[in-house]
Amino acid sequence: MRRREDRGCIFPAVGHGSALCLLFTPACAFSAWGDHSTGMALTVDGVMNWLVQNADALQPSMPDHYLRSNAFYALKARGEIPVAQEVPEELFLKEVLPYRVVDEPVDHWREGFFQVLAPHAMRATSLRGAVEDLVPRIFQELRASPKVMRKPNQTAVVFKSNLTPEMMAPISETLTSGYASCTGSSILIVDGLRSVGIPARLVGTPQWNIPTGGNHNWVEVWTGDGWHFFDAVPDVRLDEAWFAPSNTKFANNKDSTHAILSAEWTKGDATYPLTWRKPAVLWRAEDSFRPGRRSRFEVSNWTF
Repeated sequence: MRRREDRGCIFPAVGHGSALCLLFTPACAFSAWGDHSTGMALTVDGVMNWLVQNADALQPSMPDHYLRSNAFYALKARGEIPVAQEVPEELFLKEVLPYRVVDEPVDHWREGFFQVLAPHAMRATSLRGAVEDLVPRIFQELRASPKVMRKPNQTAVVFKSNLTPEMMAPISETLTSGYASCTGSSILIVDGLRSVGIPARLVGTPQWNIPTGGNHNWVEVWTGDGWHFFDAVPDVRLDEAWFAPSNTKFANNKDSTHAILSAEWTKGDATYPLTWRKPAVLWRAEDSFRPGRRSRFEVSNWTF
C-alpha cells in the first residue's frame, strides 16, 4: 500500500482499508441550531459516534484522532459561520459531517479547507451567496494555500475527462495533480462546501439512458429553500447544466443503471452502482425521483 502525504498528515491511501493520521484536537461541545433536531447533543464525541454508528460496512475504519478532528472542525464551522447556523441538525449530520463522499481515498482535508474558506464564508449573507462565492475559490485558492498543500501551486484545478477513479481524493490526487474529471471535481466541491458548514452531496447517473451512454456526476447544495444542482465547474449556475433536461429527461428510476441518485452516508432508498469499479460497488444512495424531491427538478424544467 502506497503512502500519501498532505499538510501535517501522513497516512496510507485509503480505499476499503484503514488510515493513520497524526494529529490531536481537544474535545469540545456546541449547541444545536435549526429545526429537525435529532435530539442528540452536538458534541465532538456525540457526532463522532453518530458517524461510526451510521457508517456502511464499505467505509474504512478510521482512527479516533482523525474522527475527532473531523468532528471538531465540522462543529467549529457550524458554530462560527452565520449562514451555517441556518442548517437543520439532521442535514448537518448527513450532508456536512461525513468526511467521505463516495469511495475516494481518505485525505485529512477538513481543517485546511476550513482555514482557507471560512474567512470568506463568514461574510456571506445567504447560503446561496456563499456557494456562488466559494466554489471558484475551491478550484483556485485551496491548491495555492500552504494551509492545505505541502507544495502550493498558483494554477487552478481544471477538468480532464476519464480520470475516475485515478483522481478522486481531494488533496492527494485532485489538488496535487491540478485536474480531475466530473467525479473528482464534484468530490472537491462537496468537501469544500462541507468544510464551512454548507450541506452538499454528489449526485449522478451510472449511465445516461441515451444511445451514446456515458456517466456523469455533479453537485447538489442545500440553500435553505431546498436542494439545487449545478455542474462541477467554477462558474456556478444553480439549477442549470448542459445535461438538463436534454439527458435527464430519459432517466429511469426503475433501473439503477439509468437512475439519478445522490450518494449518501446513511442508508437510503436506493443504491448507486459505482461503475468505475469492476465489479461495480453498490453505494448507499437516495433516488432522486422519490416524492418530495421532484419539485426541484420541475423548477429547473427537468421533464421526468
